[in-house]
Amino acid sequence: MNRTENGSQALGPETDVLDAALWGLRAFITGVCILGIAGNGAVAWLLGAHVPRAPYCVYVLHLALADLLFLLCAVAVLQLDPASLAYEAVKRVKSVADTAGLGLLTAISVQRCLSVLFPVWYRSARPRHLSSTVCALLWALAGLANALLAALCVRHPSPYVLLPGERCFLLDFVFRLLTLGVFTPLMALSSLLLFLQVQKVARRRARRRRPTRLYSVILASVLAFLACTLPLGIYWLLIYLLGLSERANALLRHLGRLSSAAGCSVHPLIYFLVDRWRGQGRGRAPREPLGSVLQRVLQEEPELGPGEPPSPATGSTEGP
Repeated sequence: MNRTENGSQALGPETDVLDAALWGLRAFITGVCILGIAGNGAVAWLLGAHVPRAPYCVYVLHLALADLLFLLCAVAVLQLDPASLAYEAVKRVKSVADTAGLGLLTAISVQRCLSVLFPVWYRSARPRHLSSTVCALLWALAGLANALLAALCVRHPSPYVLLPGERCFLLDFVFRLLTLGVFTPLMALSSLLLFLQVQKVARRRARRRRPTRLYSVILASVLAFLACTLPLGIYWLLIYLLGLSERANALLRHLGRLSSAAGCSVHPLIYFLVDRWRGQGRGRAPREPLGSVLQRVLQEEPELGPGEPPSPATGSTEGP
């Protein structure tokens, strides 16, 4: 009894510090999620009701919906008992939103890269409903993949359970590794090619035309994704490779949740910061409707330079 009490007293301060850190992280994650829910909800509402459905508006609308669903599930996960069936169900829905969001961000980057590298094909041969079709396919694939994971990892008192709980983590780890291994290189490569093509075109022109805001939005979104994905990947590796204590695992899990919540919450901020940065010195009204800001940020046409008359050829082939 004395040993137990002495051991408890010895571990007491460390336990209190970890508990305080976990509580603070949980509160901070909730605050980030609430801000992200408000921002992505506003973007989804504006794009769904007030902005014409241009190709990239469709992508960004679905990306905002995926981020919104992910953040709602992230808040719910913090409040639910990890041993409950509701926790597992919400976690699977969160994984669907996460997978779809990753695919949508990759699709945006790849399509914009193709529109710059192959402008003739993009203007003449691109399928009319390509954006809507790609979004539907990504949602369907994310749902089917996570439904299969849920079927393999379901927990109930039955001798027909296919995989025990310990293996479910390994299955989730492999699935996450595969999705990141497929989507992240495509996203990074297409963004790099887009950046190089922009610099190449800009050097050729006698009169430099500023790239579209859409170009800046894509690059900023990809960089934000990579910055938030790296800590999340480190978290998965540490959980899987190291035999850490339950409280240490919980701390790493919360840090991973914070990273993913920040990655989903930053997109609306990127849209409006890019427009504000690119609109400096142009004399725009300070209280412009948010729908007009989004429409301008997501347009494909290149921005005309000062005093440059509009040209009939101005379009997706003129610049990124």
